[in-house]
Amino acid sequence: MTDPEPKQFVLAGVAMKRLVSGEQTGHQFCLFENSSGGQTTTPIHVHADDDETVYVIEGQLTAIVDGESRTLAPGESLFLKRGIPHQLMNPGNQPARYILIGTPSIFERFLAEAGRELRKGEVAGPPTAADIERLSAAAPRFGITLLQGWPARGSWAL
Repeated sequence: MTDPEPKQFVLAGVAMKRLVSGEQTGHQFCLFENSSGGQTTTPIHVHADDDETVYVIEGQLTAIVDGESRTLAPGESLFLKRGIPHQLMNPGNQPARYILIGTPSIFERFLAEAGRELRKGEVAGPPTAADIERLSAAAPRFGITLLQGWPARGSWAL
């Protein structure tokens, strides 16, 4: 069921490899393996029409859900229900890898528009001004509201 040649994208400094597409699941869900080299943070945001589930494979993630912070270690998961503000971060300098499941598969379409394809051999780095603008412009079209507080003033470090 996995893509024979999975596409890879970059969004908010995180490399996202599509393992299962919405097309393969009748748009019920999409599945990504995400990698962060460290010092990454997603915008604080709310999804109106989809949920996300995160499962940490390697490293640690910090999740802020409805204002509450939680550290996720390998083997731990978190369900991010639509309508609840959340943010994912890898504030340290250690790599982290995690699975992201979007239900239904709206996130996949958002990523194709808000992110960009990762070129072969390229390593995801901090988002550029153009990356932030593309993400900000695409979010409302996919029922995602970006809340204030991202990017951090003058720095991507937390």
